[in-house]
Amino acid sequence: MNGLIIVNNQQGGASYKVSKKVERLQKEFNLLGVSVEVMPNDGTLAIIENGQIKLRIKKYDFIVYLDKDRYLADLLTKAGCLLFDKADFIELCDDKMLTHIYLANHGISMPKTIAGPLVFDSKALTDYSFLEKIEKEIGYPMIIKGVYGSLGQNMTYVANKDDLYREYKKMAFQPILFQQYITTSYGRSVRCIVIDKKIFGAFERFNPNDYRSNYSKDATSKEFFMNDEFSLLALKISELLNIEYAGIDFLFGENGKPILCEINSNAFFEEFEKITKLNVGKAFAEMIISKVKNAK
Repeated sequence: MNGLIIVNNQQGGASYKVSKKVERLQKEFNLLGVSVEVMPNDGTLAIIENGQIKLRIKKYDFIVYLDKDRYLADLLTKAGCLLFDKADFIELCDDKMLTHIYLANHGISMPKTIAGPLVFDSKALTDYSFLEKIEKEIGYPMIIKGVYGSLGQNMTYVANKDDLYREYKKMAFQPILFQQYITTSYGRSVRCIVIDKKIFGAFERFNPNDYRSNYSKDATSKEFFMNDEFSLLALKISELLNIEYAGIDFLFGENGKPILCEINSNAFFEEFEKITKLNVGKAFAEMIISKVKNAK
């Protein structure tokens, strides 16, 4: 059995975390007797030629897809490659608004969320009256998020009307969402790792000096033991999304009740393994090997 790990070489500040994840996965696959190569997505791994998808790589038994490029994921899938995670799931998690839309109407607690209107031309951005409706619906404080982003980036805390108008003007030219700020979860969140629709473990992140629990050197972590409310919510989400591997992030609502924050398809696990002493890399690799064997 042989596999391929595809990465995005333009990760910026996340490049170290990506390389550590790749290193861990290679080690665990090798210990299980599976050879795994690593390849950057340079845009040419699969192309459309004469109306047909053509692979520019050899055929692998599986691909661990650590990029967020939906187009390549779709091309590889349509060419018959077995991806972990799946293209649809990657897109659903990468776009935070899509995540909330998909999970709405299923009894899942989440912050009040409003999709920002798209702006196609900077000269057309002259009417800000809709922000008054946002203000009335959500109130202060609130969060403005780019629908794409990770590691606590591309989001901002809004405390009042002046903040709202100023920060919106900065972020208006990308897909964004406006979201209720959960005051009871200041600087706190829970990351739950799910493998093959089962809870593998969880840890709590805490930052005393920032509303983002996973941002800056002040953030700390400790193992978190999921109570029934957290566990049932995580399992419900896992079933709805048919999760093979992901990190589900929860906030703390009133009386410590879990509120869904977001889902990360390519969740890093270096810190998780360090805090919980659980071997995510091995469990992830074993799950993939099992599914590849069952697919044959």
